[in-house]
Amino acid sequence: MKNAHRLLSVLLSVILLSAACAGCTKKESGGSSSGTASGGTGTPTGTPELYIYSSKGETATQFEAMCKAYEQETGVKVRSFSIGSGQDHMETLRAEMQGKAADQPAIFTIQGYKELIEWRDSGAAYNFEKAPAGAFKDMVDAIPENMRLTTDGADSYGVPYNVEGYGYILDHRMLADLMDADETAVFNDLVASSYDEFAAFVQAVDAYIKAPSAASVTLNGNSYAFKAEKSNLANNLTGVFAVAASEKWTYGDHMVNVALNAVFPNVASAANATDEQLEQLRGPIRDFAKALDLKTTYLAGSDGPTARGQDFIVATNYGYDPTLQRFVDGKALFMKNGNWVAPAIANLDADMAAHLTFVPVKLPITQEEIQVEGLTVEKFNSSIPVFVPMYYAINANKDMATIEAAEAFLVWLNTSETGKRYVTDEFDFIPYNADPSTTELNNALGNSILAYMETGHTLAAPYHGAPASWGGDTVGLELMENYLTKPAWTDEDYDAIADFAITKWRDMRG
Repeated sequence: MKNAHRLLSVLLSVILLSAACAGCTKKESGGSSSGTASGGTGTPTGTPELYIYSSKGETATQFEAMCKAYEQETGVKVRSFSIGSGQDHMETLRAEMQGKAADQPAIFTIQGYKELIEWRDSGAAYNFEKAPAGAFKDMVDAIPENMRLTTDGADSYGVPYNVEGYGYILDHRMLADLMDADETAVFNDLVASSYDEFAAFVQAVDAYIKAPSAASVTLNGNSYAFKAEKSNLANNLTGVFAVAASEKWTYGDHMVNVALNAVFPNVASAANATDEQLEQLRGPIRDFAKALDLKTTYLAGSDGPTARGQDFIVATNYGYDPTLQRFVDGKALFMKNGNWVAPAIANLDADMAAHLTFVPVKLPITQEEIQVEGLTVEKFNSSIPVFVPMYYAINANKDMATIEAAEAFLVWLNTSETGKRYVTDEFDFIPYNADPSTTELNNALGNSILAYMETGHTLAAPYHGAPASWGGDTVGLELMENYLTKPAWTDEDYDAIADFAITKWRDMRG
């Protein structure tokens, strides 16, 4: 009787669904997808058709292939749509969610807490806590607490899309060409070094680029000497850091996020920040400003060292692509970026891509400035942010048969051999449920993140809980216009940056 009732439910729901034009958008040569999302009517197929909306255009082609693989294995038709390069994914998603429920996506992607609120309040986000017992409920209950998409710690609205991380990207072969010491030992001590040791190392590398000598530096308490003369990759260096100064998010979102970890252990904590916590941010944000000063003082140019100034914030010179090319050309030792850049680097230089790793972004922070319980200065400065950038949500407006089909798809994607292969091998993603001790990826940066995860040296992404537009569009814009154009910074500048950031947070929160 129960099975008959379920069959009747499925058949009735199908009558309400319309089959839109099949096919995913195609990946463009620039590494993004494009297209126009639109609903349509057609002949019911007899089983629920899943329409999936993805805001990850970089993997549009691979996502389409994965949808076809799912259909071949299960018989369930899947239609997907991926936004194109430069499109506002929220505006496109809002348009899709305004139509009839039957034409709306069954699964859609949202980028964290800020976007969740809109869909929760509209009733479109399905609370997984209401899911019945079964494989899907078991899977979502097992999502680590620090990866849950939740508003209060009790509800749950998303299955993590993947895990990402960022820091200072380094071609570790550079260390072998710079230092007269074991490359692995130098790298390990560089990761564990204090901020003061790291700053001294940066200054020593800058001096070495200008005038090579067998000078020594101390990392993690151990002394290392530079090679007396430049060799191999070291010959290409023009500066220590490749910086995309015109990209406000790189420092207004990601780099300032490191500082937020001193006060906020997770996104929800930042979203519910008290006045006391905002005041506690003053020291960490001042430390962030000092670290940003260091990074933008020892800059790599295309033909030699460069400096802050009006030219530094021009996109054609120091935008994302020219900065990436500068790093790939070996002009800089470090570039702050994330593992999502791995495919782009591989396209430019596959050999380099195989030798990349992460060094933590370090701040001159003190133990007194750290409010997160159990977090020490040493762990803070030897960890990298690792977080979920995006989630799969299920549309609560759909009928139960389609919701159950969406649940089954997400279980398949994250637990079946075929689904997991697409995540790791085709998307080049780090699965949120990966076992760091046994998972081996096809890209070096992903494996570097897994190494940090395995040792527990990870920070969170509390900037996702900051007021909308606070990071890149507000703090980042202030830094770009008034500081990255300024040759020298002072202690008063560090204080002013902290004052601005905290005041704007207070003004912009709801």
